[in-house]
This record gives sequence, C-alpha cells and structure tokens, in this order.
Amino acid sequence: MAVRSVATTDTLGTFRTTFNSHATDTGDLTSLGTTAKGSLVAAINEVNTSVAATGFTLSDGSNTQSVVAGNTMTVTGSSGITAAVSATDTLTISLSNDLSTNIYADVVGTQHNTTSGTHTNIVTKVATKTAAHIYQGTGSSSGYTLDGVEGPFIELKPGNTYRFDQADGTNSGHPLRFYYDAAKVTAYSTGVTTNGTPGSAGAYTQIVVADTTPHILYYQCSSHAHMGNRIGVNSQVLQGVSFVDTTGTAQTFASNAFAIAQAVALG
Repeated sequence: MAVRSVATTDTLGTFRTTFNSHATDTGDLTSLGTTAKGSLVAAINEVNTSVAATGFTLSDGSNTQSVVAGNTMTVTGSSGITAAVSATDTLTISLSNDLSTNIYADVVGTQHNTTSGTHTNIVTKVATKTAAHIYQGTGSSSGYTLDGVEGPFIELKPGNTYRFDQADGTNSGHPLRFYYDAAKVTAYSTGVTTNGTPGSAGAYTQIVVADTTPHILYYQCSSHAHMGNRIGVNSQVLQGVSFVDTTGTAQTFASNAFAIAQAVALG
C-alpha cells in the first residue's frame, strides 16, 4: 500500500481526500470474497480472522498439536519408510517393497478365536504372480494374495477357525482348497467347509484347525497349479519327517528298532 501523509496544519477536507483514496491501493471492496464488503476495516478484520483460523489439529490418538498458518510440520522417514512432499502440496508416505509382511496379527492366530463361533477372516484375492511368489514360473501365472500379501507362508494354531474369504471377483474360477502337498496329489478335507461360489458375495473356504491337523498343509486352487503356498500347523501330527544324526547321516529308526527286536528274540 502506498504511503498517505498529511500535515498537522492540513484541513479536515484534505485529510478525508487523502485517505479516501484507499481504493487505489486495495481495489474495489466488492471484489473481496468476504461478507464485509462495505467497510475496509471490517474486510481487513475478516481476512485477518480467516488467516488466524486456518490450520488443523494433528493427533496420534493420545496427544494433539495445532498446526496453523506459519507453522511447519516435518515428516521424517525411517528404515523402510519414505516421506515425500510433491509440488502439488501432497504428502506421500510409502513402505518399502522389501519389508517383511508375512507376519501379521490376524493370520498368525496367537489367540483363541472361536469363542461364540467367531473366526479369523482372511481376505483372499487373485493377482498375477511376481518374484515375491515362491512358485513364480511354476504352474499358473496367477497366485493368491492373503490380506494383501502375495502368496505368504502362514501359521495356523490348533483350536482356531480360519475363513479364507473369496468374495472378491478375482477369485472367480479359483476355489481355494487344502492339500498334503504343493502338487495337490492328496486333498485334505477334515474340518474344512466351503460356502458359495468363489468371486461372489459370501463365498469362502473355512478350516477348523485341531491337534490332529497335519503339521504341514498347502492352500492351493483346485483348478490351477501352484497358486498358493505352505501352511504350518503346531499340531501333534507329523508327516514326511526324516531324522539325521549330528553328522547329517540319515537314521532309519524303524529298521533299527526291528533289528533290535530281532536280536532280542533270537537271544
């Protein structure tokens, strides 16, 4: 704004003429986007109030901090986490693709989940395999994702119920089932129930895990090869187990036991 000066000897008329020329500096008040267009003082007060009120409250759920005009909020990345501000005033926080995402609370099943008929729900989808899938290049070019993780190894606990939710449309034509082996030679169906058609609302495959569930299973598509991965179960049933001594030499205990029994019988 230009400087407006009057002398103490100037008349009131000169004073009024000098300072009424504010429009030259500020423009037409009616062009201001305020509700106080009729008064320069009111307009300035409204603009000042608006600037002072601009801002937001930042909270971590326990503590809050007001961020207003003139403040600077700094977001610092860490290992596996990047923070970047674009020219369009957009803050983007990203997780590195190589972060381990195979362990997460809703799948490892460390708590008993079947009270009152509840279960652990695992959102299942189908996507094109990448190098993150253990069977990329083998079988189908598509693979399962569980809760957004591509083809993870998963750990299930006896006493819990797990529901593989196949309502998403990408599951169409890809029924999830359980097997003793990755190649699907032998299916496992004990405690397993299915509902609906994969790719439609309400579709799922569910398994009730028990101490008698094999300690190794595989979740795979019944129609296509190698879309899933391995399941570990902390059960009392072992299969496909071999033993070695401290040098790595295989030990066949059944044959040894038979030899001992035979020696005893023969005296």
